[in-house]
Order: sequence, then C-alpha cells, then structure tokens
Amino acid sequence: MGLALDRLMAFRHKLASAWRFLFADSGRAFGTLAVVLVLCLAVVPVKHVFREWARYQTGYLRLIRHHSDSAPLERRFQPGIQQIWIPELGVVDRCMTCHVATKETSLMDVSIQPYRPHPAVPHGLTEFGCVMCHRGQGAATTVEDAHRVAKAGEQAVLPARYFAAGCGQCHLDSSTGTPQLNLGRSLVARYGCVNCHVLKTPEGVAVKASDEPPPLTHIAEKTTRQWIYAWLKNPQAYSAAATMPDFQLSDAAARDISAYLMAQSTPYLPADAGKAAVAPAAKAPDAQEGASVYGEAFCASCHAVQNAAGLTVGGDIGPELTRIGSKVKPDWLAQWVRNPKLYFPQTAMSHYRFTEKQAGVLTGFLEAKTDSDFLAKVNLEPATQEQVANGKALINERGCAACHAINGIQRPDNFAPELSTVGSKPLSKIVFVGTVPHTLPDYLAAKVRQPHSFGEKLKMPQYTFTPSQVDAVVTALLAQTESAQTLPQTLRVPGPHVSTYKPAGRAGRLMEDMQCFSCHTINGRGGAMAPDLTWEGSAVQRQWLVNFLKNPNTLRPALIRRMPKFNVTDAEAETLADYIMTVYQTAAFDSDSVDAASFSPADRERGRQLFYSKYACQSCHIVDSQNDKGYVGPTLTQVGARLTAAWIFHYLKNPQALRPGTIEPNQLIGDDDTRALTAFLMAQNKSPAREGAKK
Repeated sequence: MGLALDRLMAFRHKLASAWRFLFADSGRAFGTLAVVLVLCLAVVPVKHVFREWARYQTGYLRLIRHHSDSAPLERRFQPGIQQIWIPELGVVDRCMTCHVATKETSLMDVSIQPYRPHPAVPHGLTEFGCVMCHRGQGAATTVEDAHRVAKAGEQAVLPARYFAAGCGQCHLDSSTGTPQLNLGRSLVARYGCVNCHVLKTPEGVAVKASDEPPPLTHIAEKTTRQWIYAWLKNPQAYSAAATMPDFQLSDAAARDISAYLMAQSTPYLPADAGKAAVAPAAKAPDAQEGASVYGEAFCASCHAVQNAAGLTVGGDIGPELTRIGSKVKPDWLAQWVRNPKLYFPQTAMSHYRFTEKQAGVLTGFLEAKTDSDFLAKVNLEPATQEQVANGKALINERGCAACHAINGIQRPDNFAPELSTVGSKPLSKIVFVGTVPHTLPDYLAAKVRQPHSFGEKLKMPQYTFTPSQVDAVVTALLAQTESAQTLPQTLRVPGPHVSTYKPAGRAGRLMEDMQCFSCHTINGRGGAMAPDLTWEGSAVQRQWLVNFLKNPNTLRPALIRRMPKFNVTDAEAETLADYIMTVYQTAAFDSDSVDAASFSPADRERGRQLFYSKYACQSCHIVDSQNDKGYVGPTLTQVGARLTAAWIFHYLKNPQALRPGTIEPNQLIGDDDTRALTAFLMAQNKSPAREGAKK
C-alpha cells in the first residue's frame, strides 16, 4: 500500500513539473497552445495524403509519367474527389475519383484496376453514371464501402460477367451488344418460368412464355400411362432438349399423377370420326420413302432427331422426334399428321394437306422411331381411386396447370413469387444456405442451378441449364430492378411491339391453317425463320407467287431449311396471291413506278459489268449457275421473273429500309448505277429448263 502511494505522489510531481514548464507564464502558455493548434490543423492534410483514393490518384500519376501521351493525360487529370450528380435518376456517383482513367482511350493497354479505361459504350459515361449499370454505393470513396454491402438496402458491385444486367434496365429490346442478356430473357420465356412467376417489364407488360405447352385434356388419346410415368420421372431421359424441368418426383407421385391424367382425359373427336382415314397400311412402310417425305416436308426445320452418331440434328421449335414411336399411339399420330389442329387448335405446326399416301408413309416412318429402353422398367398396376385422388392433389400442389390445360384443375394464380423487381431484392430478405456467398447474384445462380439445395420441400423443379445458361438467366433477373421500374420513359428503349395482327377473309383462314406465322413475320407478328412478308406484295410478281405457293423452289441453296409444299389447290394459290399482292404493299413506292420495258440492251450490259466488277455481287449471289460461287444470299438466276423492277431498284438503294436487319450492305449506289443493275437483274428471267433448251 505504501509503495503504491509513493508512485502516485511521484507521478503527480512529474505532472506538476510539466505543467510549470508549459504554462508557467503567459508566453509559455501561448507557445504551447500554438503548437497544439498546429498539430490539430495538420491532421486534415495528413489524413488526406493517406486516404485510399488519394493513393490511387498518386499511383495514376506515376503510371502515366512515362507514357507517350503523358502531357495530355496529366493535363486532363483532375485531382481530388470527382462527383457525378444526376438528380432525376437519384444518382450520386464518385467512382471516377479512383477510376481516373475511365475516359482515357490511349490507356487501353493498361490492364490493372482502377486505371483501366472503360470499354466503348453507345452512350456517354457521365450520362447515367456508374452505379446504374454496375451497382454499388456511388457516394462512397473507399473500395470496401463502394463495392460491398454494409447496410440494409445497399447493393454490392455486380461481377463483370453480369454487366449486361445494367443494360437491361433501360433496354427492353434485344440489343446486339448484350447477347447474354438476350439469351437469358429468351430462356426465361422459353422454359416457362413466367408461367409460375409473374415478371413484368418496366412498361407494366407481363412477359409471356414463348413455348406453348400442350394441353393434357385429351392425353389418353395421344399416349399411354406408362409413357406419362416415365416422362414425369425424367423428361430429359426421353429428350435431352425437353423444356419441361425435372420435378424429381417419387415413384408413387409419378404413378398417381399419371393415374389422374389418364382419368381426366376426354376424347377430342366423336367416337367414329376420322376412323376411315386412319386405316392401317396394307404393307410395311418403306423407310426410304418415309425419309423422303420427311425431308420434302422439311420437318427437320422445326424438329430434331438423333442421327447414327448420337448427335441431335434439326430445329428446336417443335419436340424432338427421336423416340416418337414410343410416345404416341398410331391412330393419334396418323390423325395428327393429317391435321394437327383437330387435336390442338393453337398448335404452331402447319396443316400440310398430305395426300393419303404421303400421310401413311410419314406416319409409318415416325412410328418406327422407338426406344424400348425408355419404358423397359415401367410396370404399373391399374390405378385405384385413391391414387387418382392423390394425383389430382399433387397436380394442384405442383402447379402443373400453370403450364398445361387439365380437366378439373384450375390454373393457379400467383403460384410462385413475383420476379418483377428481383434484381433489387435486399439481402436481409434472403435466406442463404450452405456455402452460397452472401450476394444477390450468387443466391440467384444457386437457386436456378440447384433449387432443392434451399429445401427439399420447395416446389421449384430442377432445370438442366448449362453454366453459361445459368449466367444468362441470372443476368436477365438482375435486370429486373426497382430502378428500372421508375426510370423516366425517355430513357427506356422499348421492347418489340407485341402484334395481334390477323389476316382477314378466306386468305386469312388459309394462312392460319398453314401456320404461316410460325416462320414468317407479317405486320410485327410471327417468327423469324423465314423472310418478313409485310411488303411481299410490293416485292414479287403475281405469277411467280402463284407458282411458288403451289411448288416452292430453292431461293438460297446454302440453307438447309426450306419452305415445304402444302399441296394447295390452284384456287387457294390464287386466293393467297391476290390477298398478298393487294394488302402487303409498302407506302414507300408504287410497284409499277419502275418500268422494266424501258431498259435498253446498253443498260443491261452496263449493269452486268457493275454486277461483276465494281460491286462484285457474285461474291454472295449466283446469276451464272456454272461460274458464280456466291452462296450467302439468294440465287438471282430467275430474279427478273420473281421480283418487281421497283423493288429491286429501291432495295439496291437502301436494303435496310425494306428489309430491316438484312446482311445486304448499303453500298450507297447512285441512281444511274442502280438503274443499270436493275436492268441487268430484270433480264434474269428464264428458267433453267428454258435456258437449256435454248442452248
């Protein structure tokens, strides 16, 4: 105790001595306070020197010191905190305080951050700021605060592989510079995500599924309970390209659901309808003849099959047909080949109007495509009432009616969480599991990749997306933000207009029957597999169109896909041609505004020289079938009998004005050259047979 008191007294003595030294008189007190004040004032500049952003700016100056453009780079450098303020977007952005070389294109060879220039984008870097696309906290001035999440409501900087999500907040269309975003949006629509989840664009339009799942109201007419069971257990075992996900059903669940689907099925035709037309063939079908009909109908344009090498070849618009004979019943297949609309009026498949022989041969060819292994282990006892009732309950629980029409089942509303603003979902509302990093992109990727990792009782099925497809879907979802919903209308690039155009009259009914819109676009509605027909009446000559409708020929030799023959009658071809020539006209010019008869032999000769020399059109097109090697564009051997002179003239002047998106370049051809080229092309109007006879 005494020792402690001695030490305390000694400390007080030293403290008193120090006080007398510093404040013994007014002079010493003034000097001491002056030193303290200087030290306090020095804290600010010293702290400034050691700030993170100041170190980055100093490093930038060292980096450019020996650069060839050092003088202009130093002149453009602005020290201190740099800020972008865009009040209408709610953006306060200080990212360029550290990313000082964002606009310096001469530093493209620099790979280290934060000194790497920003890649070229179609808008100014200060027009939207950084956080609109990259997320993060724009007002922060340290890496930790700016790039990561510290408080509720904050968003971390997006990983580079999801950069296109920022573009998707404004761009509702399919931009050429965002292929990953475009793929993600197409996958979300194609794989039916929007059948369960509501997903609205910033324009308030609900995204619709692009894949039309078949109705199951007549499923017993089409297939067997055994096939339904095997399909429910693993759709991809039947077809690797199947868009239906794997619900990972137990054997009992698949058994009961298949029982209900068969029980609810009703006939789609009267009992005796069409039976005479589906008589069995008198002899075994000729496989070669069936393959010929399959090829002539260009079924491979929409349907894929596995070849001998195990590769899936063909289109992906319709279902894969590799094992179709194991799936469907012969009577149903025969009726479907004859007229698919009898079973599914909304089908995208055309009514081909096959002859009885063609239909029988094609049916036999498809029936032979079987796989005994797919149903080898399926052994089902007759269904009980309890199984049927449980199957109905499971269908309601799993939301099957969100995609398929099923008798006795109402389509569910709000079956799954809405995704309209999922890209802004706060981390505080997310339940992370296992080793999933605590970021929104990682959460979404894990959810898409392996949904049952978040709980075995979750209803979301298992998809078979590849890693790149998972990234694409996540990119599309990250674009669905609250910011996107509140952007000024002037900043949005609208998505494609959803057209409800429907042709009228008898021609309209013929076009719907043959499903022209599955391949062709007309007035904004339809597919992209074949040319847009919106202005076809201005482009083609009527007689050529009539002949083409009756017997489509090859316009592009290099393309595998062709327009099939629909066996239209002469009257039907005339009806369609009259409608197309009258209705589908462009307002840009009159079809008879250029008179082909006014061209002289000198015009045609000059056009030939321009075709083969100045413009080298033979690089992509064929006029002389013996010598020309251009297989990129359509063949022009009979273009004078196919197209009008006015169309050729105006198309050469500006191809993109008449065919938006065409790869034909605009060569800015003058009027005189255009007229000469038109004269030469209009002279190409003889069929190969006539040319051969002339020789």
